[in-house]
Amino acid sequence: TRKALFFRNLFYISLLGLVGIGLLALVSFDPQDLSDVDGYVEDSSAVIPGGPNLANLLENAARNKNGVRLTEEQINNYIRRTLKFEQGGWFESFVTARGVWVRLQENIVEVIIEREVWGKRHTISMLLEPEQTAQEDGGINTTVSRGKGKWGRAKVLNGFMLLTNSSFVSLREAYGAETQQIWDMFRGRFQIKVSDGVLELSPPDEPSLKPKA
Repeated sequence: TRKALFFRNLFYISLLGLVGIGLLALVSFDPQDLSDVDGYVEDSSAVIPGGPNLANLLENAARNKNGVRLTEEQINNYIRRTLKFEQGGWFESFVTARGVWVRLQENIVEVIIEREVWGKRHTISMLLEPEQTAQEDGGINTTVSRGKGKWGRAKVLNGFMLLTNSSFVSLREAYGAETQQIWDMFRGRFQIKVSDGVLELSPPDEPSLKPKA
C-alpha cells in the first residue's frame, strides 16, 4: 500500500541519515591542522601574552566612529585570556576542552572548537560568512551566513551543523557584549572586510544624516 511504501521509504531515509551522522562523527576525529592559525598553542598551560581588551576597543570604535583592525593573533590571544572553557556534565570523564580558535580567511571567519576525546584530538567548526549590500536610503544591510562548517577536516552543511549548534550558541552567549557591539557598528553603517589573518571594521565615509526636527 501507499502508506506502507511511505513508511518503508522513511525508514531507509532515516537509516541513511544515521549512517551519514556516524561517518561524520568518525571523520571529526581526523582533526584540522591548526598550526596555521596565528595565536594557536598546543599546550593550554602556556603563558598567555597580553594585548588589547577587544570589548573596550569595539565599544570605543562604535561610539567614536573609528575604524578597527583586528589580527587573528589578537583575537585568539583575547579568547585565551577571557574564556573559561571547561567540559562539564556526563562527558567530563572522557572529554577535555582544549581551546577555541578563530581562523580568518578571505570573506570567512571560522570559529573552531578543539577538544580531546578519549585521548584523541577532535575539532568542529562553524564558518561565518558576512555579506553587506547597500540600501537605497544609504544604509547598509548586513547578514551573516552560518549554515556551513567542518567536522574534523570534512565540510558539512546546515542540517548537520544543527547537531553541534548548542556549543556555538554557548560561545556566542559568552561573548554577548562583543557580539552586540559589532552589530551596533553594522547598524551604524560600518563595513566589514575579512582577509587572511585580518578583520577590519570601517566607519562610513560620512556621518548618518539626522532627520529634520
